[in-house]
Amino acid sequence: MKSSLRTRSTRALAAGALSVALLTSAAAAAFAAGPVAPNPVAPDPANSTSAKSPDPLATKPDQPNLKPAVPAASITIRADRTEVKSGQSVTLTGQTKGLKAGDRLDLQRYDGRKWTTVKTVTVKRGSSYTYAVATKLTGMGKEKLRVVHAKTMSPTVTITVK
Repeated sequence: MKSSLRTRSTRALAAGALSVALLTSAAAAAFAAGPVAPNPVAPDPANSTSAKSPDPLATKPDQPNLKPAVPAASITIRADRTEVKSGQSVTLTGQTKGLKAGDRLDLQRYDGRKWTTVKTVTVKRGSSYTYAVATKLTGMGKEKLRVVHAKTMSPTVTITVK
Protein backbone atom coordinates (compact mmCIF):
# COMPACT_ATOMS: atom_id res chain seq x y z
CA MET A 1 0.00 0.00 0.00
CA LYS A 2 1.53 3.24 -1.11
CA SER A 3 1.19 6.32 1.02
CA SER A 4 1.49 9.67 -0.65
CA LEU A 5 3.15 12.71 0.86
CA ARG A 6 -0.24 14.43 1.17
CA THR A 7 -1.72 11.51 3.14
CA ARG A 8 1.24 11.36 5.51
CA SER A 9 1.16 15.12 5.99
CA THR A 10 -2.57 15.00 6.72
CA ARG A 11 -2.07 12.25 9.30
CA ALA A 12 0.78 14.15 10.99
CA LEU A 13 -1.30 17.33 11.06
CA ALA A 14 -4.27 15.47 12.56
CA ALA A 15 -2.07 13.84 15.23
CA GLY A 16 -0.55 17.22 16.10
CA ALA A 17 -3.96 18.88 16.35
CA LEU A 18 -5.22 16.07 18.59
CA SER A 19 -2.16 16.41 20.84
CA VAL A 20 -2.66 20.17 21.14
CA ALA A 21 -6.34 19.68 21.94
CA LEU A 22 -5.55 17.15 24.68
CA LEU A 23 -2.86 19.34 26.21
CA THR A 24 -5.10 22.40 26.09
CA SER A 25 -7.98 20.61 27.78
CA ALA A 26 -5.66 19.26 30.50
CA ALA A 27 -4.23 22.74 31.12
CA ALA A 28 -7.72 24.24 31.24
CA ALA A 29 -8.83 21.61 33.76
CA ALA A 30 -5.77 22.28 35.93
CA PHE A 31 -6.39 26.02 35.76
CA ALA A 32 -10.08 25.60 36.60
CA ALA A 33 -9.17 23.53 39.68
CA GLY A 34 -7.95 26.75 41.31
CA PRO A 35 -5.12 27.32 43.76
CA VAL A 36 -3.79 24.60 46.05
CA ALA A 37 -5.56 24.39 49.41
CA PRO A 38 -3.72 25.97 52.33
CA ASN A 39 -1.81 23.81 54.80
CA PRO A 40 -4.49 21.85 56.71
CA VAL A 41 -2.47 21.78 59.94
CA ALA A 42 -4.00 24.99 61.30
CA PRO A 43 -7.83 25.05 61.24
CA ASP A 44 -9.45 28.15 59.84
CA PRO A 45 -11.44 29.85 62.64
CA ALA A 46 -13.73 31.54 60.09
CA ASN A 47 -15.00 28.14 58.88
CA SER A 48 -15.53 26.74 62.37
CA THR A 49 -19.25 26.29 63.04
CA SER A 50 -19.17 23.93 66.01
CA ALA A 51 -17.63 24.16 69.44
CA LYS A 52 -15.71 20.96 68.75
CA SER A 53 -12.34 21.52 67.09
CA PRO A 54 -12.15 19.84 63.67
CA ASP A 55 -9.42 17.34 62.87
CA PRO A 56 -6.62 19.49 61.37
CA LEU A 57 -5.47 16.69 59.05
CA ALA A 58 -8.96 15.86 57.79
CA THR A 59 -9.70 16.93 54.24
CA LYS A 60 -12.90 17.75 52.49
CA PRO A 61 -14.12 15.23 49.90
CA ASP A 62 -13.23 17.56 47.02
CA GLN A 63 -9.68 18.22 48.30
CA PRO A 64 -6.69 15.93 47.86
CA ASN A 65 -5.17 14.40 50.98
CA LEU A 66 -2.63 17.12 51.84
CA LYS A 67 0.10 16.45 54.37
CA PRO A 68 2.08 19.06 56.32
CA ALA A 69 5.37 20.01 54.71
CA VAL A 70 8.40 18.29 56.20
CA PRO A 71 11.31 20.70 56.70
CA ALA A 72 14.44 19.87 54.78
CA ALA A 73 17.23 18.38 56.88
CA SER A 74 20.48 20.29 57.27
CA ILE A 75 23.80 19.81 59.06
CA THR A 76 26.31 22.50 60.04
CA ILE A 77 29.97 21.85 60.83
CA ARG A 78 32.70 23.77 62.65
CA ALA A 79 36.26 22.69 63.50
CA ASP A 80 37.92 23.80 66.75
CA ARG A 81 41.09 24.56 64.74
CA THR A 82 42.10 24.68 61.10
CA GLU A 83 45.80 23.71 61.54
CA VAL A 84 47.16 20.75 63.51
CA LYS A 85 50.38 18.79 63.72
CA SER A 86 50.35 15.22 62.43
CA GLY A 87 48.94 12.93 65.11
CA GLN A 88 46.90 15.64 66.85
CA SER A 89 43.12 15.57 67.19
CA VAL A 90 40.59 18.00 65.84
CA THR A 91 37.06 18.29 67.24
CA LEU A 92 34.17 18.91 64.86
CA THR A 93 30.88 20.22 66.21
CA GLY A 94 27.63 21.31 64.65
CA GLN A 95 23.88 21.43 64.73
CA THR A 96 21.26 19.54 62.78
CA LYS A 97 17.79 20.49 61.65
CA GLY A 98 15.18 17.99 60.50
CA LEU A 99 16.92 15.10 62.28
CA LYS A 100 15.98 13.37 65.55
CA ALA A 101 18.02 12.67 68.66
CA GLY A 102 19.79 9.35 68.20
CA ASP A 103 20.08 9.61 64.41
CA ARG A 104 23.42 8.34 63.13
CA LEU A 105 25.91 10.77 61.60
CA ASP A 106 29.02 9.63 59.71
CA LEU A 107 32.23 11.67 59.78
CA GLN A 108 33.79 11.25 56.35
CA ARG A 109 37.26 12.03 54.96
CA TYR A 110 38.02 12.70 51.28
CA ASP A 111 41.11 10.77 50.11
CA GLY A 112 41.33 12.39 46.68
CA ARG A 113 39.09 9.82 44.97
CA LYS A 114 36.18 9.06 47.28
CA TRP A 115 34.62 9.82 50.66
CA THR A 116 35.25 7.20 53.36
CA THR A 117 33.62 7.01 56.80
CA VAL A 118 36.11 7.61 59.63
CA LYS A 119 33.83 7.68 62.69
CA THR A 120 30.17 7.49 63.59
CA VAL A 121 28.38 9.68 66.13
CA THR A 122 24.74 10.22 67.10
CA VAL A 123 22.69 13.38 67.31
CA LYS A 124 22.33 14.63 70.90
CA ARG A 125 19.17 16.23 72.32
CA GLY A 126 19.76 19.44 74.24
CA SER A 127 18.64 22.98 73.61
CA SER A 128 19.17 22.06 69.96
CA TYR A 129 20.09 18.89 68.09
CA THR A 130 23.88 18.90 68.17
CA TYR A 131 26.83 16.57 67.67
CA ALA A 132 30.53 16.56 68.53
CA VAL A 133 33.20 14.19 67.21
CA ALA A 134 36.98 14.18 67.62
CA THR A 135 39.35 12.50 65.19
CA LYS A 136 43.12 12.17 64.98
CA LEU A 137 44.68 13.34 61.72
CA THR A 138 47.92 11.56 60.79
CA GLY A 139 48.42 12.46 57.13
CA MET A 140 50.24 15.51 55.87
CA GLY A 141 48.70 18.28 53.82
CA LYS A 142 45.08 19.34 53.57
CA GLU A 143 42.37 17.02 54.92
CA LYS A 144 38.77 17.49 53.79
CA LEU A 145 36.09 16.38 56.27
CA ARG A 146 32.30 16.39 56.30
CA VAL A 147 29.39 14.93 58.29
CA VAL A 148 26.69 12.90 56.50
CA HIS A 149 23.26 11.51 57.36
CA ALA A 150 21.56 9.58 54.52
CA LYS A 151 21.38 12.12 51.65
CA THR A 152 21.99 15.15 53.88
CA MET A 153 25.54 16.38 54.26
CA SER A 154 27.36 19.27 55.88
CA PRO A 155 29.63 21.62 53.98
CA THR A 156 33.24 20.46 53.68
CA VAL A 157 35.77 21.73 56.22
CA THR A 158 39.49 21.74 55.35
CA ILE A 159 42.14 21.11 58.02
CA THR A 160 45.85 21.66 57.30
CA VAL A 161 48.03 18.94 58.82
CA LYS A 162 51.72 19.86 59.26
